[in-house]
Amino acid sequence: MVSKIYPWEVSLTTFLLLIFPFLLSAQKQAVQGRLQTKDGKDVAYANVVIKNRDNRVVSFKTSDAQGNFMIALPDTANNNHLVLEIRHLGYKQVRLSLNGQDFYKIILEEQTIDLSQVEVKSKPSIRRRGDTLSYQVSNFAKGEDRSIGEVLKRLPGIEVADNGEIKYNGKSISSLYIDGDDLLADRYVIGSKTIPHGMVKNVEVMQNHQPIKILQNKVSSDQVALNLVIKEDVKLKMTGQAKLGLGLPPQYDSEINGILFNKKYKMLNVMKGNNIGEDLSLDFTAFNRSVILSTIGNERPDALLSTGTVGTPNLPKPRYYLNESVAVNANNLLNLRNGLQLKSTINILVDRNQLNYNGLSDTYLGEDTIHYSERQALFRHPFLADFTLSAEANKKSHYFKNELRFSYSGDRADANMFNNGAALNLRLTSKVRDLSNRLEYIPELHNRNVIQLTWYVNYSNLPQQLFLQPGVNAPILNDSVAYQSTTQSVQTPTWFNRLSLSYGLVKNKVKQHYRLGVLNELQHLESVLRLNQDDGRTLAFAGSKDNDLQWSRHRLYAEANYEYKARRWETSLALPLAGQRIGYKDPYFMLVRNQYQLLFNPALRLKWMVNQEDYLSTNYTYSNHMGNIGGIYRGAILTNYRTIQVNNAGLQERSSHNVGLQYNFQRSIAMLFMNAGLNWNKSIANTIASNVVNQNISQTVLLPLENNVSTLNTHIEISKFIFALGSAAKIRASWSTTRYNQIINNELFPYNNRTFSLSPNFEARLWSWVSFNYRATRTWLSSKVITNGITSVLPEQYMQYDDQHVQFVFYIGKNLFVNIAGRYQSIKQNNRLTYFFMDANFRLKLVKLKSDLELNLTNLANVRGYESYHINANNIWYSLYDLRGRMAVFKYSFNF
Repeated sequence: MVSKIYPWEVSLTTFLLLIFPFLLSAQKQAVQGRLQTKDGKDVAYANVVIKNRDNRVVSFKTSDAQGNFMIALPDTANNNHLVLEIRHLGYKQVRLSLNGQDFYKIILEEQTIDLSQVEVKSKPSIRRRGDTLSYQVSNFAKGEDRSIGEVLKRLPGIEVADNGEIKYNGKSISSLYIDGDDLLADRYVIGSKTIPHGMVKNVEVMQNHQPIKILQNKVSSDQVALNLVIKEDVKLKMTGQAKLGLGLPPQYDSEINGILFNKKYKMLNVMKGNNIGEDLSLDFTAFNRSVILSTIGNERPDALLSTGTVGTPNLPKPRYYLNESVAVNANNLLNLRNGLQLKSTINILVDRNQLNYNGLSDTYLGEDTIHYSERQALFRHPFLADFTLSAEANKKSHYFKNELRFSYSGDRADANMFNNGAALNLRLTSKVRDLSNRLEYIPELHNRNVIQLTWYVNYSNLPQQLFLQPGVNAPILNDSVAYQSTTQSVQTPTWFNRLSLSYGLVKNKVKQHYRLGVLNELQHLESVLRLNQDDGRTLAFAGSKDNDLQWSRHRLYAEANYEYKARRWETSLALPLAGQRIGYKDPYFMLVRNQYQLLFNPALRLKWMVNQEDYLSTNYTYSNHMGNIGGIYRGAILTNYRTIQVNNAGLQERSSHNVGLQYNFQRSIAMLFMNAGLNWNKSIANTIASNVVNQNISQTVLLPLENNVSTLNTHIEISKFIFALGSAAKIRASWSTTRYNQIINNELFPYNNRTFSLSPNFEARLWSWVSFNYRATRTWLSSKVITNGITSVLPEQYMQYDDQHVQFVFYIGKNLFVNIAGRYQSIKQNNRLTYFFMDANFRLKLVKLKSDLELNLTNLANVRGYESYHINANNIWYSLYDLRGRMAVFKYSFNF
């Protein structure tokens, strides 16, 4: 392992320490003054605003009861380019240029106002009305911003993750509405990336959001949603953008989109193609899909086969993603006069990508260490075709929705690899067929109570086939006789049905909801492991029979929910009770089981409003989970080229206690947001995985032994808009510890993993022509055996990871932007690995031609390889990935 050191490897932390006093000193200047009338009367509570040459607010204050004001300014601010504005109802507006004076005595002239003619044109940047917080986009956007997603990252209290997920004060949003319509559902990334911020007037944060109108004030909700308020003048016509980019080495980046947002019809249709490393599958990410499935109760197993142990580097995907991608994302919504809303979504993706990987791993045992090496060139061909049609009527008197969804997707992966020095060719094919329909109907009765009917039905299948050549692990699989190839096939067709009916008593102080329902699940796991011999024969694996496992789950459940809200207190209690029968059988293993369970999963939530904006909440949940078909099959499955999975236990049963405490602090007008939380979870299962590891293969068996896992985590997050800097500063800290057990080579190892992470993020306008952004993450990881004072023969694993990002944006005139970005990474385990990446972007806005010219230069330092470490329990992995190297792309965009 050789770590290259580049000339730019000077820690950005040192750089920040050098400029930090400069940033602190940016508060020393001040503009003071007094507001009076001609007759000497003080003018109290006037709005005093200082703006720069671009008419952007630098700072503001309100005069006190005596008409005095004092506004702090950065030392870097040039008074010759600043303007002082005074506004007060009943007085003429005053606007004067600052000339370096320390004190300004300003005389205001009174004027008579006809209130019927008053039009409010200057609104605050942020305002609150009830549970809705509204940000004025124009006051946060910058000249270099294009999409609304770029502006969202700058809003105080709002966080946008690298994968596009949006959070408000630490909580993930449930939906991104466009003028009140849910055009994109939970796949809103394409919207935040495509919608120009110039189309959006306000961003509204809706807390305690209940999306179903008939349930408003009847069923409480702690959901948070965003609503983009579209400007009136852009609703009348379709807008869009056409983009074409070409570059060296031979590259292309193309896109065409069409956007129309009016009251009757909304559309956001995008077609993209590129080979510059942009992963288009992220546009189809469904952030709360897992929440929906868990609510439904579907516990289908994940894919059983994989290409192996290759992970991905902790880098932005364009650094290493070698791709050829085409995607279509079409979202259309029609509002009919009768209140019915029709919506269609079409998602299509065709992709080819490549990942080159070298890896070493060490598994530490009591008296031995297992070394493993791997080199792999992985070629993947994923595809996706997903279609959704829905009809919805969301009225005060009733709610109706029917959603039909069909998805056909899959992947073909080919790999040329060396496994401990032995050459191996691998092919894995996976195809998913998924058809579902969800119906929901909620009418209001004459007595104002409500009933709710929900019916969800689904069919899915995931056939997979793994082909390895030459045959692997002959001593275990083929009685030490070399053979030509290995074929592992598996599929699990699934039928799922859930039907429920509920009745809500919503007129009293204690709102009550009672639900009855039935759940049915039928699955069939078939697997075949075949060894293709050199003489042309195909033999079954002698160490185990194939799987022919039939599975059924039937559940009858009842649930009572109680909600109480009085003044500052809000309480909800859920008491679900279910009787369940699970049956499974496999004639090859003479396996016949029928199990009956009574499941009780209560949940309690308490919320106390400290004041109008702050609240303290706590929750407790006890849950019983039963395993699925993926944990009870008896026949061996070769899940990848070096792992065999079998089970020797009954159905997994796991009970969990979860306790959480959350404090949410908001000062909307001051633009200060903070949230802190503590969460503890303890899980007890009746099975534990036992791994038998040697130099060539790992065998995993599920054993009937009790396994306890406990996790404690805490976090604090602060976001504040600093007027002197003209942007938000954010910081987040988190700490977690997890205790669990694992069995390796018949030895029990109780482990404790700990993680601490600190992430600051701030932006500053240093001068009128340059801005500065800094964000970083430092993470400390440790993993050790719990020995209770006895010296362990296994070493404690420790790793420190630093990721620092600095960005300068230079404003050359009004329409030319130069963006210089540097990223420094450091990974410390036994030794230290350091990297520095540098990118540059030049963008010229041709306003009259409605066009942009852009030159994008990436990886200017030409870093071609990336090494990293990963630790967990008694394992340490070293990985080396190929990167894309230096690239240049010239783009032309036309806005229509």
